[in-house]
Amino acid sequence: MEEVEKQELITNYFLQLFSTSVAPGEEQLRQLLDAVSPSVTPPEMNDLLLGEFTPEEVKTALNAIGDLKAPGPDGIPAVFFKKYLDIVGDQLTKEVIDVLNGGQMPDGWNDTIISLIPKVDKPEKVTGLRPISLCNVIYKVVSKVMSNRLRQVLPDIITPNQSAFVPGRLISDNILIAYELTHFLLNKREGNLGYAAIKLDMSKAYDRVEWCFLAQMMKKMAFC
Repeated sequence: MEEVEKQELITNYFLQLFSTSVAPGEEQLRQLLDAVSPSVTPPEMNDLLLGEFTPEEVKTALNAIGDLKAPGPDGIPAVFFKKYLDIVGDQLTKEVIDVLNGGQMPDGWNDTIISLIPKVDKPEKVTGLRPISLCNVIYKVVSKVMSNRLRQVLPDIITPNQSAFVPGRLISDNILIAYELTHFLLNKREGNLGYAAIKLDMSKAYDRVEWCFLAQMMKKMAFC
């Protein structure tokens, strides 16, 4: 296959994957949202999330980014901002806080390079490639400031069933639970009541989350 054909094949695959397929207000979406109860209920939660952004938060977010992480389209790594913070720090902080307070994001900030990382030694299908987004550092700072705030309330609004991406919880816990359940099923040889295990394919689950669903879900959870 020629390079142009490969490019077209890969582009079409991800365009289809990332395209919306659910319209807001559909019956399935309404039924799902009706089953959700507000969880951001104490006023202090929204007060924390809506509080004034500070230069300290911007500095903390910048320091949390790896010095030589792959840069975005502007080619500037995080170590540049850290090394010359005494020169660019005030302007960086001002512009980041302006965007966090609802200001217009300047052109180019959220430009992204999509890089395809092979999942296997010799990928023969597009599914054998994992796309990662290489963002500009200044855009990462904005998103990390918001995620640092959100992280403080996550343990209170996410159920114990979600064992990953929450401080203090490990995705490896699921492996232990699955092992214990499988052990139970294999060793149950008596009784009239039967049990079964079902494996669900959650491939690309996060790639297919709809923006309209996220917005309505956050409103239902009582985010301000």
